[in-house]
Amino acid sequence: MGDSHFPPKKKRRKSAVKKKKVVTSRLQKRQKSPRRASASVNPVSEEVQLEGIELTASLETRLQELRGTLASEAPVAKADTTWTQRQVLAGVRAKLARPLLLDAKLSAQRALQETCQKCHEEEAVIRCLECVPLDFEYLCGKCDIEVHRRHVFHGRVAIFHGYLEPIPPTKAVVVDGNGQPHFSEQVCQLPMPAQTVICGCTEEAEVTTGRHIAVVTINGRYEMCLPRKVCSCCTTEWTPGVKDLLQYNYWPSTTNCQTLYSFDVFEAFSNMKLAAPSLSRHAFLKLLEHQSVRGGRTGKICADMFQKSYFEYCLCKHTEDTMSEVDPFCCPACQPDMLAVCCDGNRKHYRFKKSRGTEEPSLYEGLFIAKDDEVLAFQENIRGSSGARANDNGTCGVSRFRASKEASKKSSSKIDEEGIQVAVCRHGILLRGLNHYRGEIFAYPMFLQKELGERANVTFFCMDVVCRYWPYLSKVVDEFPDLQPLMHMRPFLSVMHAKAHTAKCEVRWGGRNQDGAGEHSWRGS
Repeated sequence: MGDSHFPPKKKRRKSAVKKKKVVTSRLQKRQKSPRRASASVNPVSEEVQLEGIELTASLETRLQELRGTLASEAPVAKADTTWTQRQVLAGVRAKLARPLLLDAKLSAQRALQETCQKCHEEEAVIRCLECVPLDFEYLCGKCDIEVHRRHVFHGRVAIFHGYLEPIPPTKAVVVDGNGQPHFSEQVCQLPMPAQTVICGCTEEAEVTTGRHIAVVTINGRYEMCLPRKVCSCCTTEWTPGVKDLLQYNYWPSTTNCQTLYSFDVFEAFSNMKLAAPSLSRHAFLKLLEHQSVRGGRTGKICADMFQKSYFEYCLCKHTEDTMSEVDPFCCPACQPDMLAVCCDGNRKHYRFKKSRGTEEPSLYEGLFIAKDDEVLAFQENIRGSSGARANDNGTCGVSRFRASKEASKKSSSKIDEEGIQVAVCRHGILLRGLNHYRGEIFAYPMFLQKELGERANVTFFCMDVVCRYWPYLSKVVDEFPDLQPLMHMRPFLSVMHAKAHTAKCEVRWGGRNQDGAGEHSWRGS
């Protein structure tokens, strides 16, 4: 029975021979006509067309062809070259350019023997790249003193020692009796004009150097002297005061102007704090000190003095903006009609009683964080005059929300403020905030909602427990007619928070189903 399923042995042997012949013929055909390269092969092994030049798979051959292509400035690739091939070519070009770049960088550090480009007589001992637009790149010792008396912040290097040596502005190069150049100390005045008339005398007063000060710019610390003007007849003396220094963008650290900060330092620090909030003050000052060392200068920058001066500068700038009616906590893209405002709290933003500092009022009191007495008065008014209370169980389906408890008690621990509530727009701009003393009760977001409703026309009010907050708000509004404009806003539950609510709550309060937002807004457009 089993033999009936198999052919005879001779027939099976013939079929095997025939199959072997077919395989052999196919292999011979493949050897005669090789298959075209697949599109999925590595681009390095593919052939690249460069204006009729065919690059082979050998790396050395491709490098030689690319050298000739770069030398003749031929076009890089054809229009149909893929992104991957362009990246391969860019990598090959970078590899070819590395020795050239290293060679050029090392040759740029040579101290060349040049003639002074100002007097065209003496041998140059100073090189200043910042004087290149003035055609005074190479200067002798005398011309250097003459030129950089007015440009004290230029970064100069000495070239007479056989190498490029950065030198501070307090160093000059003089030639001794043997004709050898060497360093000598010089006094640098702060680059600012002296007052024209200081007294009623007819004789012109002489400008001399005053007391030594420190000037901090974005390039580090400099040792300078204040200009001093003295009348030889009546001995009237003039030195620049705070008003004169501020006119030329120098901020004094103290009233005696012992240390000056250029405005660009404070502006750079503000911009860096916005771009990198985790950047510390000490790290920024270390950067300035490193810049000083690179310029051949030394000297530490006091971190505490810098902080105090920076705070005073910010306060002065804020006062100026207030006089100009500039609101720092305002989103220009949301004014005057604000589409959405999101409010949420953080109960673990602790501030302790023992670290409250001085009893002096805050310089920015009420600017962003609302005054505590105003929030407390609003809270007591709502809780004392209204019979509305929030649901204390704080549940929505199987989820339990601690933020929806209106009857939370004040913390009895050593914490002064146990949290913070913040309202932001849909662009993430901070608008308003307040301190927590009783947990995330509903009176806090209601206060922020009232504050923002008076400043702009808000369409949606977003909150993580809006399904509990909005019924409570409707009960409060019934007893306080002045809060009726709050109901003109529409409740909004974000997609992320809606996943923790019930399906019914997600459909009713979710932003995806709100008219003017989500899918409705997309379909309408």
